[in-house]
Amino acid sequence: MNSVNRALLQTKVLIKFSEHPSSADANIVLLIAQFFNRVQKRGARRMLKSKMWQLTAILMLISDWSQCIKSQEITVDPPENIGIDDPGHLGPLYIYWTAPTSLTNLTACSMRYHLEYFNTYQSRWTVIRTVRTWYRAQFDLEKEVRVRISTLLKGACTNGTELKSPFTEMVLPPNNTGPVGSRVQGFGCVFYQKEFMECTWETSLEEPTPSQYSLYYWHREMEQAEECPQYIHSNGVRTGCKFTEESLPEFSDFNICINSSSPKVVLRSAFFSLQIQNYGTSQQVKPAAIETVHLEASPDRRLQVQWDLPNERIPRHCLEYEVEAREEGVGGQLLLQRNVTNEMTLTSLSMDGAQRKCFRVRSRMHHYCADRGFWSDWSRWSCHSDTESDAVVGSAVIIGIIISVLILSLFGWALWRTWKAREGERMPFGPLHKLMEYSKELSAHSNFNKTRENQ
Repeated sequence: MNSVNRALLQTKVLIKFSEHPSSADANIVLLIAQFFNRVQKRGARRMLKSKMWQLTAILMLISDWSQCIKSQEITVDPPENIGIDDPGHLGPLYIYWTAPTSLTNLTACSMRYHLEYFNTYQSRWTVIRTVRTWYRAQFDLEKEVRVRISTLLKGACTNGTELKSPFTEMVLPPNNTGPVGSRVQGFGCVFYQKEFMECTWETSLEEPTPSQYSLYYWHREMEQAEECPQYIHSNGVRTGCKFTEESLPEFSDFNICINSSSPKVVLRSAFFSLQIQNYGTSQQVKPAAIETVHLEASPDRRLQVQWDLPNERIPRHCLEYEVEAREEGVGGQLLLQRNVTNEMTLTSLSMDGAQRKCFRVRSRMHHYCADRGFWSDWSRWSCHSDTESDAVVGSAVIIGIIISVLILSLFGWALWRTWKAREGERMPFGPLHKLMEYSKELSAHSNFNKTRENQ
């Protein structure tokens, strides 16, 4: 293999090596590969025989090498004056920095920044690339804040290659004072009927008495954090906070801080961040209880269960239902059955073998509309008895018999009065008339005796 073929082979290797350059050395290799390509195009076999070509080749290499060295003279420094500012929004922090002084007067290249911060909610690094010199991110203030940033430079001054500076890092420790056990326990929020939300907590394990909890909250529509609008008390101690609909903006971070004051010791603060979504929060959503359950029996001894939704703002398509059936079989034993459905009716429930069957219904938001669904309270039991229809029929028969007897009695009494009236016309001196005449005679005789006594 002659020198030209060896040069061409080396060119192919160098080109393959420089397909994805990641440093200045790769750029130099790329320039050399480009030189050998030009040599091949100009007829390397003929040019290598002359000394003139050797001089030309040396000059070309020197020219390309000088351009490469010139691009490598640029040193990319990391950003300066990095800092973190807390505006008092209970989680969002502002990260700011300035451009490196060594690149202030550089105009032949564009500059941007590679920012990374550790997302404690997802336990991973989040990467941001921006041309600005600040960035706003949500942090858990109970944990360490870790940020690192570098400078990215690209343009004519780097021969089109993007150069990256080393990282400059900043770590902000959490401001957690007080014993670990003094933090509140069991914090949770329930969104009721998409109308109000209640957040509750339990007292800490190492809470000194007397002490009082305070809750502060913030969202994007507020200029600064505010205290709980309505506390929930238990035995004189604050154990929760109630938020009205006006305090719950949709599609926004809802940041909460709970701290406690005590004259004896400083207690540890607790920070929470909720996601207020269109139909709920990242916490639990609880619909209102169903008020009325209707039962209808069909001739084939099957039941149809229907229910009415309460007046609330949760859309119907976001709800699913659980129907619980309780039946009393032969001997009085209780049998329970449960069915989950997306419809507001449940049919084909046979009454065979059951003397009495009762139903109740509850609802919850399914995962299409809320992160976590929370079952509502059960409705009241609505019962249907298999003997109720027989009792109704028996009662109807008895009532019919009584009515028939009354009608026949009235008809017979009317006939008897008519017959008696006719008998009175034929015998004017009947028993009744005789009794009246006898009464008159007794009255006249009594008056005669009184007259004689007076004389």
